[in-house]
Amino acid sequence: LPVMSDEVPAENTDFASVGSPKTFEEYYNINKDMIGWINIYIPNENDINEPVVQGEDNTYYLTHDFLGTEVKEGAIFADFKCAFTTRTRPANTILYGHNMASGKSFAKLTRYCTWNTSKITGQRLGISQYIAAPTVTFDTVWEKGTYKVFAAIFVNTEEKNGEVFKYYKQRTISGEGEFYDYIGKIMDRSLFFTDVDLEYGDELLTLSTCYYPLTKQAADTRFVVFARRVREGESAEVDTSKAIENPNPLYFDYYYQVNGGSWKGRNWDTDPNSTDTTKTHLKIKGFDEYYKSHETTASTEG
Repeated sequence: LPVMSDEVPAENTDFASVGSPKTFEEYYNINKDMIGWINIYIPNENDINEPVVQGEDNTYYLTHDFLGTEVKEGAIFADFKCAFTTRTRPANTILYGHNMASGKSFAKLTRYCTWNTSKITGQRLGISQYIAAPTVTFDTVWEKGTYKVFAAIFVNTEEKNGEVFKYYKQRTISGEGEFYDYIGKIMDRSLFFTDVDLEYGDELLTLSTCYYPLTKQAADTRFVVFARRVREGESAEVDTSKAIENPNPLYFDYYYQVNGGSWKGRNWDTDPNSTDTTKTHLKIKGFDEYYKSHETTASTEG
């Protein structure tokens, strides 16, 4: 267990009651549900910097903290169906955390939202947060991990308000088609585009929090950030200068009822030879080739 003796990124004062543990092993000895630690840099504020647990279901840690105390902010936790072992990781690690007014848990994930502004500096967020923190650190108790952020979406969870994108169901990836379909749905909805390349086989990290700009009573909505693991031998550096806002992300019916507008269709492509200036080129290796080959197969079989 190479990470177990490592110090956590910074002392977490929330655990002063149990002696302010400083290493993974000390935290793990307090709660055997601990599977790792997440850190995301937040300019001008405290980072997202907390242990991650995994329970027997997705409800216990909604209302209990790392120490097992019943609290409204709960804890940051992994989907209980995501399988972690000493040798393997999930194809898509899904982490949940509340969006607390106190700023705790995953509240600051919404700094990646392009229509938000900083209450401290007045600066437009979204791209500025991405430039400051293009990577996320998620270390498990077995190994270290760095992930490159490539998308952030605002989605609906209730059919009464329009299409529901069930990103939280994609815990596994069964083949190329499922991977490209999932990535395509994410990028259609992403509030920004980046220079991060994607390919089948990449390990994904999904960070989900509640977010109610339309009010919770009207629409039960989520803000979700997606990242992919830095590959073996790959640099963790990211060219953030190429990040741009998506001028027309896909939302859902109720959003358009409140704010007007509509989705104009997919405004990105993956063809490096494309001359269509109305679309943003994204680096998704094999995306076009996969669909073209299956179109050919379908037409031949027809």
